[in-house]
Amino acid sequence: MTDSAKLHVQYAEALEEDAAGSESPCSELVEASEHWHKADEHERELAAVTRALELDDDSGPLSGRGAYLAYLLTHGRADEAAPLLDELRRNPSKVAMTYMDVHFGYSTTGDVFEGLRWLNAGANHLIPSLDEPLSPADPGYDLLLERRHARSEAGLPADAMDEFFDKCAEHGEELASQLQGRRGEDDIADLVDEDGNLSLTRYAVPLWTAEEFALSKRRHPEWWEEGTTHDDYRRGVQRELGEVATGACLVPTTVAAVEEFAEAVGHRSDDPEIPADYAFEEAHASRYLPWPPGRNDACWCGSGRKYKKCCGAPGFA
Repeated sequence: MTDSAKLHVQYAEALEEDAAGSESPCSELVEASEHWHKADEHERELAAVTRALELDDDSGPLSGRGAYLAYLLTHGRADEAAPLLDELRRNPSKVAMTYMDVHFGYSTTGDVFEGLRWLNAGANHLIPSLDEPLSPADPGYDLLLERRHARSEAGLPADAMDEFFDKCAEHGEELASQLQGRRGEDDIADLVDEDGNLSLTRYAVPLWTAEEFALSKRRHPEWWEEGTTHDDYRRGVQRELGEVATGACLVPTTVAAVEEFAEAVGHRSDDPEIPADYAFEEAHASRYLPWPPGRNDACWCGSGRKYKKCCGAPGFA
């Protein structure tokens, strides 16, 4: 077994272990199945995706039903997929990734237009109206994005739904610019240096790994609202940075680093704002990670999954 395959096995085993106590076991198992596939462990891939199908409650962000269908379609088992696809027609999914997975299965095997038909089906079920613009956090947004790309690659002209997506993207950019402008106006007095020059160039948010988050909850519960989980924190980061037009970034943060920073600047470490102050200072010292990650890059939260299948998955935030 190659080193790369061994690494994928480690990821898959860790994800399957995490699934036992996860709020989203289906998603953990879907991601594990992808790592088993990359390790050429196809029996274990099938076992993981079958279990994901069994646990799928149609709440997302990933889809056990869609992943299982994609497995069948890409492994030459389209006959077995047919009754499940009939069931999907009768009982549509609420999860955009279900339709995106089926599209992947068909497009991978060369049936581009059948894949597009399933993206159309998903859009018809998940997009309530072409009058109200979607935001990137809405479950149908990424499906429309994938549909837009797929139609373009197939040489098809833009249709009404493509034009709707383009308007959604433009609307999101306008809102983000307005929000950034309001923040600048409200806080301008605090954002200039002694010479009157605007000094803020980064909108920074602390990046807490699951381990450091748990430690911070034990040592400094005052930093968090009561009951906040790591999943709550991840969703909050996605929402907050998703509204920032320019300069958004993440600052890798540890409890020890924040405590040392508080002592250095003469603040109490139990101040709820001290982690944000630390992140601000680190970002403006050029110690930060740019936002957002690439859709196929490792997720910022440290899960080992691709961003598009983790914190960046449709509907997660």
